[in-house]
Amino acid sequence: MLLQFFSVPFLALAAWLWLDRFAARTFRGRLSLELACGAGLAVIGLLIALAQFIPLFGSPGWQGLSARLAAGGGAALDGVWTGSSSVDPAASLAALPAILPPLALFLLVALLDEERRLRFSGWAVGFGFMALGLGVLQVMQGPASALRFFEISNRAESVGFFANRNHFAAQLYVAFLLGVGWFVGRGERVLSPRTPTARKVIWLAGAFSLALLLLAGLALARSRAGILLLLVALAGVVTMAPSILALLSGRAPKPRRVRSVVIILAAGLVLLVGQLGADRFLTRFDAGIVDRLRTILNEKTLQSAVDALPFGTGLGTFTAVFPIYEDATTLGPQYVNRAHDDWVEFFLETGLAGGLLVTVFLIWFAARAYRIWFVAAPPREMRLRVLQQCASLAVLLLMLHSFVDYPLRTATMLAYFAACCALMMPQAARVGRPDES
Repeated sequence: MLLQFFSVPFLALAAWLWLDRFAARTFRGRLSLELACGAGLAVIGLLIALAQFIPLFGSPGWQGLSARLAAGGGAALDGVWTGSSSVDPAASLAALPAILPPLALFLLVALLDEERRLRFSGWAVGFGFMALGLGVLQVMQGPASALRFFEISNRAESVGFFANRNHFAAQLYVAFLLGVGWFVGRGERVLSPRTPTARKVIWLAGAFSLALLLLAGLALARSRAGILLLLVALAGVVTMAPSILALLSGRAPKPRRVRSVVIILAAGLVLLVGQLGADRFLTRFDAGIVDRLRTILNEKTLQSAVDALPFGTGLGTFTAVFPIYEDATTLGPQYVNRAHDDWVEFFLETGLAGGLLVTVFLIWFAARAYRIWFVAAPPREMRLRVLQQCASLAVLLLMLHSFVDYPLRTATMLAYFAACCALMMPQAARVGRPDES
């Protein structure tokens, strides 16, 4: 609540700066695809937000579900008299302000220039290392460690500032990718022949330590999704390797040779970490990549989402709706707080409007990713381009992770997601006064 409250003045500042930016520039001709997507996201998002306050949607599409909820002891019956389009208006109103901090962060980071974006990425990586240090202490002190800040948590693994090892793993692989962008940006021409040897040694030692420590942290977290997505991140870094080496050395290398070397180095790091902690994380795959309970949860959530069409049940209503669909396959001693598939859960809560919102976002992401990865950048923007590629990989990994978990339901990972989306944005053009030279 404090985070949401203190984000309000920053959101106001961001709105003022963006209005000032639009006032200083003249948009002529057709609107760009990115701007059109941004406007679409704003309109659809505002529509979904209003539906949590007023019966904007509430129609027979979910009244049958609402009646079943009331029969089971629920409070909501009809959106017309509850004053909301949600079957649980109190939960929806409590969930809505969670968007304020990441929205303010996105709007502010998107206005930063190249140098400040690099600096911001460095701070994000530093926070990741702080969490990693906390995770190491948690494992060293054992399940009863006072550094575990949540009563209900993974007690045998490192969780950092989270209650869930999967969310901690998500923070580490995002920190790894942002660390690659930051180290490359700060090491421009560090491998050129004219660079002092001491700087080379320091930079190489720092880069190796970054990779090794974050990989080891993922092994301590023992997150199946985190380990698999880290391999995807390494594949992305291999793809970026020629551009990275060109920036570090100041000359264009042979792409095939560079990728071969990077693959060997990445494989060596993975094997090294595996030798140090394979007995900890490999046992997590004994039950398969995805456990059967998650599959059943997804099926039940999808069934309830279809029943709630076309408008959904309202934000934050999963825990109110899911018990209606529980049966012998899902009943157990654990409390089911999430669907463990954020795509399906969001579809349940927002219906077709949420599906349209996700579609527009994916169009924006695809358009930006295409420009970042396949449109050549001028030499002066190579540092920013590498950082943008790392940020786009982080966004992709978090979206993939959301198929089997709910990392974006935490304030920290939603903030990382928003910041990485902002880093993907083109650098704001500097508008000077007429008398400026």
